[in-house]
Amino acid sequence: MKSHQIVLPLVMTLWAVTSSAQAPSWKSQNTAGMEAYQKRSYTEAEKLFKDALRQAEQFGEFDPRLATAMTNLAAVKQAVGKFASAELLYDRALTICEKVYGPERLEVATSLENLANLLVKRAKYSDARPLFERALTIREKTLGPVHPDVAKILSELAELKWVEGMYSESESLFKRALAMDQKALGPEDPEVALVLNNLASVYQKQGKYKEAELEYHRTLDIWEKTLAPEHPNIATVLHNLAMVEQDEGKYSEAESHLRRALAMAETAQGPDNPGVANILDTLASLFLEEARYAEAEPLFQRAQTIAENAFGAEHPRVANVLNNLATLLCDEGKYSAAEALYRRALAIRERTYGPDHPDVASVLNNLGRLRQEEGDSSAAGILFQRALAVWERALGPEHPNVATGLNNLASVFHREGRYSEAEPLFQRALDIRISAFGQDHAEVAVILDNLAGNYSSQGKNKEAESLYQRALAMSEKTPGPHQPQVTSILFNLGTLKLGDGEYSTAESLFQRALAIREKTLGPEHPAVASILSSLGMLDYLRHNYSDAESRYKRAISAWNKASQTQTLNYAQTLQNLAVLYFDLRKYDEAGALFDRAATIKEHLLGKDDPDVADALIKVACASLARGYYAEAESPSQRALSILEKSSPPNYTALIQALTNYAVVLEKTKRKAEAELLETRAMVYRAKLKNSKSKGEAVLSAKQP
Repeated sequence: MKSHQIVLPLVMTLWAVTSSAQAPSWKSQNTAGMEAYQKRSYTEAEKLFKDALRQAEQFGEFDPRLATAMTNLAAVKQAVGKFASAELLYDRALTICEKVYGPERLEVATSLENLANLLVKRAKYSDARPLFERALTIREKTLGPVHPDVAKILSELAELKWVEGMYSESESLFKRALAMDQKALGPEDPEVALVLNNLASVYQKQGKYKEAELEYHRTLDIWEKTLAPEHPNIATVLHNLAMVEQDEGKYSEAESHLRRALAMAETAQGPDNPGVANILDTLASLFLEEARYAEAEPLFQRAQTIAENAFGAEHPRVANVLNNLATLLCDEGKYSAAEALYRRALAIRERTYGPDHPDVASVLNNLGRLRQEEGDSSAAGILFQRALAVWERALGPEHPNVATGLNNLASVFHREGRYSEAEPLFQRALDIRISAFGQDHAEVAVILDNLAGNYSSQGKNKEAESLYQRALAMSEKTPGPHQPQVTSILFNLGTLKLGDGEYSTAESLFQRALAIREKTLGPEHPAVASILSSLGMLDYLRHNYSDAESRYKRAISAWNKASQTQTLNYAQTLQNLAVLYFDLRKYDEAGALFDRAATIKEHLLGKDDPDVADALIKVACASLARGYYAEAESPSQRALSILEKSSPPNYTALIQALTNYAVVLEKTKRKAEAELLETRAMVYRAKLKNSKSKGEAVLSAKQP
């Protein structure tokens, strides 16, 4: 799951000269500095304000002109990302104001506001909150409860609540501020647009995408009418609008708005400004969703460098980029590198927000996805449950993120064979996404694809095929025919057709999926390997053994290069190649591969899983074929022990395990014991025949 940060514009307060007698040079330097700042000539403004500060220091330790100079220099430092220096200056200016004016004056409220806004930038939220609250109290007492300056503080408190994940409180505060500003300033004032922009960001976090898009468009209309064309606020709202469009699957519109915003931000603020990093991160995330990995990675890396230089390595803005870059690495199959970045992002967010923030849940969810890709369903399920619980508490039960959590947890249940438990979770996730996005959205197609897989695993192939076809039609329209979701559906539908014996249809679907993945990911990507393995299975079933061997080897090679040798897909492909060698009577090659597959499956699934029993049966078969009867005994015993405890019983696998063990006993002069096992095998054959005659579904071990 992508994780973005909405950009909430910060209006810094620069102070004009005070009413006390002025030294002409100080006054002129300060005025010139303010003019340079307004033109965003920050280098010139910093030089002028530094000169003004040096002169103000001669007026005395608690002269108000010193506070003015410090405040204005701090504003420039903040504008160029030098936050530590800015904080020291704002703090000193506040101390002077309190000494000069007393604790209840408006000048003190302004100084409190400046420092609090900077603390929010530095993720010092608990330090910022009491400063905002104190500033609000001063302004309400002095100006009354409906003054525009009161509205400004309300907006800044709302922003803080937004950052802390308290979206309902944030929405209420922004609406109060909006009503005040509209009454005092009129509906088309730029300050009104600022509040509309920020209210839209709350709607987006709440999953109210239509409302968010509407308010962003209103904001853009006002700012384009009232601000200069190159004003940074226009880049900000274009960026925010693009993020909503991305959430809605409107990728071409989002990219257009992001490219326009990026060009404006780089021109106005310079290429290394933190605002530029935000846009780069979002544009890279858009490319990630479109599987444009080669374009996305350098943008993420540039955004990370800018954010770390501006905020330090432990800032939540850095965590945003780390999380998104880790998702790219995960999609590329670079799991170790991805996990390291996820862990960094998680540590930063937990330290900044606490464990119950929605952005913490996003990283937990992504870590769960990584564990699932590695084949560790148990660990994935724990992480998905944690993420889901946080999202439901923080966002409410109908938020799209909750649908994501439900879908991911259901996918774990599906992999564990808990189909009846998975189905209601998939259904609830489907209902939430239809409500949020409409019937024909690509996000709905994701759930349909997974629900179809759940039906397929239960033998409900007609229901599954219908859902796959619906999902494919949606995904091909949005976001387009070359996206990862399209290939996933093609692959899953091909697997269904393969199981139904429709080999030509399956091959066509697999080849379409392979062409897309090779084009977008390259021929050696691990996601390509999965399709090659399935095509190898298809060749095997058609007795095209040479083609099957070649495809299996290509798949294994791709996984080896990506260091993905501890996954179920890898183990199953080793086992499938071993079956091929076994049929060709290459028993030594088959035995070595069966051993490796069994070891991996036991590591991933545990020693009592039925899939491990299936692998052990094949290990025993290879040993028996070579006359290694003593070596065959242990895997035969272990497979039988696992299968006898499994429910429902897999009669086909039980018969094979008993037969293998009986051969071992007979060949090692234990004929009486062998006859007992053969008798038990006959009983299971009768039960198997009886279950088939009643039309019951018979579960067998996975086809090799």
